[in-house]
Amino acid sequence: MRRMMVELDELQAELAQTHIRSAAIVTENSIRAGYTLPDFTLLDEAGEPTKLSAVAPNSFAVLVFYRGAWSLPCAEALTRYQHELLPELTGTGVRLIGISPQTPEGSAYTRFLNSLEFPLLSDLDNVVARALGIGSHADQAFMDAIELGGYAIGNRNAEGEWELPIPTTLIIDRSRTVRFIDVRVDDMPRTDPNDILAELRS
Repeated sequence: MRRMMVELDELQAELAQTHIRSAAIVTENSIRAGYTLPDFTLLDEAGEPTKLSAVAPNSFAVLVFYRGAWSLPCAEALTRYQHELLPELTGTGVRLIGISPQTPEGSAYTRFLNSLEFPLLSDLDNVVARALGIGSHADQAFMDAIELGGYAIGNRNAEGEWELPIPTTLIIDRSRTVRFIDVRVDDMPRTDPNDILAELRS
């Protein structure tokens, strides 16, 4: 019996290190791998217009669409990427970039709150997320719950709207062609850093 339990523990440990990249999720509306992103213009934390090509010039990039500083799962994912993903990307030329519909001030606050060291850009009016098919309007129950917690998202998002991106991770190549997309619907755990690294190494 003890031997069986040891074998089970070893199997679980092995499975914990296994990441099934084919399980990446797309939705009916979201873009697919192979789609080439336009050279979108976003705002940096200083409010300056910044083209995607300027943030990731001639390099692969990992784009992380998150909801905002108020979202605990998003904040936890960004912090995890800071500690587990960014060190692995350092020196490889691959850029890690966070994108949300927050104002530039909101992006700066997110950086400060989570001690982040990678760029955070503002997607005004959720334009980019909507173009990628990952924009979503929050329902009234969700809005009420967030506001009861002291957050008025409409005051933090650039256009004062409750449209949010579905948390999504993309890997784009030097031509801004999507090599990998994972859309985390229904409050699923955010994309695992090991899955992102496995995709970059494949």
